[in-house]
Amino acid sequence: MLRIVFLMSLAAALVLAQPAPAPVKQISADELKTMLEKKDGVVFLDVREPKELQEDGTIEGYVHIPLGQLERRLAELPKNKPIVTICRRGVRAGKAAEILSKNGYKPVAACGLTEWKEKKYALIYPKMEEKR
Repeated sequence: MLRIVFLMSLAAALVLAQPAPAPVKQISADELKTMLEKKDGVVFLDVREPKELQEDGTIEGYVHIPLGQLERRLAELPKNKPIVTICRRGVRAGKAAEILSKNGYKPVAACGLTEWKEKKYALIYPKMEEKR
């Protein structure tokens, strides 16, 4: 009986000892703009819903996977490139970055587009159908 308790405790300790993913840096609209201009292989993942992209716009060169679909659509993203997650205010982008990090991807930053719009930086307004 003690052996079972010991083994279960050891297993629990090993699970809990896994390193937590490093927190993803929240970046400003200016930093995002600089990254876009460099065009150095960064993937810009917009995790908002399709209707939000159509109404509020998004950045040129984005990849779109809504947050609620991200875990089942991870294979659509390259594991060998840095990823910047974006949403309206940065909250969902932060959650998406955590999901990516836990699954072996390289989220380097998260950004909300509210400041982007306030600075009147360029946006595109895609017409899209919802992918399930």
